[in-house]
Amino acid sequence: MRNQHIHRTIAYIMDHLERPLTRSELAEVAGINPDHFTRMFKKYSGQSPSDYIARLRMEKAKSLLSEAPSTVMEVARQVGFDDPYHFSRRFKQVVGVAPTAYMESPSIRIAALDGYGHCLALGIVPVAADSGVVGQSLPRPGDSVVDLGSPAPGGIDRDRLAALKPDVILAMNRENRRELEAIAPVLALNVLDDPIYVQLRQVAEYAGREKEAERWIKEYEENCRSLRAKLSLVEGDRVAVLRVREQLLQVYGTLNMGYPFYQSLGLAPPERIRIQSLCNPHFHSSAISIEELAYYEADHLFVVTQPDEGARSRWEKLAESSVYREYASSLAGPAHFLQVGSWLAYDPLSIRNQAEEAARLLAQGPERRNRPSLTQDPAMVQFP
Repeated sequence: MRNQHIHRTIAYIMDHLERPLTRSELAEVAGINPDHFTRMFKKYSGQSPSDYIARLRMEKAKSLLSEAPSTVMEVARQVGFDDPYHFSRRFKQVVGVAPTAYMESPSIRIAALDGYGHCLALGIVPVAADSGVVGQSLPRPGDSVVDLGSPAPGGIDRDRLAALKPDVILAMNRENRRELEAIAPVLALNVLDDPIYVQLRQVAEYAGREKEAERWIKEYEENCRSLRAKLSLVEGDRVAVLRVREQLLQVYGTLNMGYPFYQSLGLAPPERIRIQSLCNPHFHSSAISIEELAYYEADHLFVVTQPDEGARSRWEKLAESSVYREYASSLAGPAHFLQVGSWLAYDPLSIRNQAEEAARLLAQGPERRNRPSLTQDPAMVQFP
């Protein structure tokens, strides 16, 4: 599969960020013609190879700048820039502040059991994170971030957390809050609050990053306006978001998986979802039967399947049913398929990435569609 060529190239990029990388070199790694490689890479990642590499380098630079002692020149060389002035200009362009200002910003040791994407949006590299709840469209926690994840759902390694001596623990509706408070103050984010306009600002206020939060929100809103302008052909169309699990079908509301569609892009939900969301501002989703799908009329359908055989089998049975065939006959084109690992995440960066992916798929037209896969694709990484 072509995606495997791009996956191999992304792994190669991550291992060689410290030196110059050319299109020809990357195309050779992928085993694809250079011109075709650029088109394939952008189709898969949503970015050109050069923009993708630049964002990866800036993420690594932020991590290095947060670790003392490092000079701007040293960091520039470690992320593939021979000229520190070129590095500084590129850093400010991507991150929003110059490297020196980033180094001088207030330092706070945050253990992000939740809210890893919130921290990255603010230019904060947490001392620890739970990789089990990090969305797949986010850069993976680097070597400087301790992974506190545990095989048990919601579990964390409390001894390692205590040894890190964090200034604050960022958590969201964790059952073990009292145990966490014995280690450090807990900044508890309410899962029902808006992740961008409420949660991000809460983290920013605690960390002294209010300016960074407002800058990020302004850029997010500008990006949303730009994406909406590209979707004029689907203006007024209704979009439905269906999640398929072995024992459950869900149609999403305006929060969580629905947020990028209905709030970021301003698209219209099915009428029943619109009414349910008006009646309950915290409406999450509706569990439905196959027969009830007809009540959620839409022009475009996005499907999120769990990466297991049970969910795949459930989707195949649904797709072959007369109920679905009748439903699909009114769609503008075949269904779009999304990766659950990227779309379950509900943080500012993930939402931005999701909105960009949704807009790209809608703008492609009905002749080009994704296909569901049991294997989760690596992150369509878009960096702050």
